[in-house]
Amino acid sequence: MAGIGKINLKIAIVDSDLYALPAINAYFAWDRRTSVIFKSGRLESFWKTFSEGDLRETPDVFVIDANHLGGAELLGGAIERLRAAFPGVRVICLAQFADLDLIHAAAEAGAKAYWLKDDVRLHIGWAACACLCLANEAFSISSSVVEAGRRLSHWRLRGARELPGPRRYIDFTPRVRQAAELYVVEGMPVRLIADEMGVGESTVRGYIKKTYEILESYHDDDSDYPNDMSQQEVGFMRLTALELSADCLEALRNYRIVRQG
Repeated sequence: MAGIGKINLKIAIVDSDLYALPAINAYFAWDRRTSVIFKSGRLESFWKTFSEGDLRETPDVFVIDANHLGGAELLGGAIERLRAAFPGVRVICLAQFADLDLIHAAAEAGAKAYWLKDDVRLHIGWAACACLCLANEAFSISSSVVEAGRRLSHWRLRGARELPGPRRYIDFTPRVRQAAELYVVEGMPVRLIADEMGVGESTVRGYIKKTYEILESYHDDDSDYPNDMSQQEVGFMRLTALELSADCLEALRNYRIVRQG
């Protein structure tokens, strides 16, 4: 992980999926580089909050549910309005499927990314930070959108950058990974993990110890974390890491948010 303590992205989320919204919010909450300042199932609620002066901070990133705004025209209009109201904001479109009209509308309106939820999931914090490494006009797409992007002629899609995949930890056995995800990501107590996996609590503790050993062996980033971060928080950051280039990681380490006036 890189940039902890230096990056503090303010995130606004609009997603009508009652299951996705709390999950996205939780994954951002675990990432110290991101702070959710607004979340709702309806875009109208955001504009109402903004117009009434109740939006306490300006969003750096706006995550929007692309599939439920009423079609490509309304999606494009929403992105353009957000970019006009908040210069420099990075609009990220999350979607359940690769709809060609929506992808084209997002690219044309100036969105920073179009990702499928199943491609990103718990890596959303890392993905949002990865957008900071992109050039101003660059467009990021997740792996399941690549083929659809090739079928469209928009210039931003012709040069679109595929979002890097999750960091691979080949030393994880299936059982260790299961314990890691239940404990580090889901925050489940050892006793419940033992019941879930059908093993003893001592075995689960062994899996967790192995998890941290594996994660530490793959990351030379101890100096990137504040002293007040728990082992579990650091574990989450490492477990959800993306395979970013060395140049991007270094850029994140030296990144400073420049807020618009």
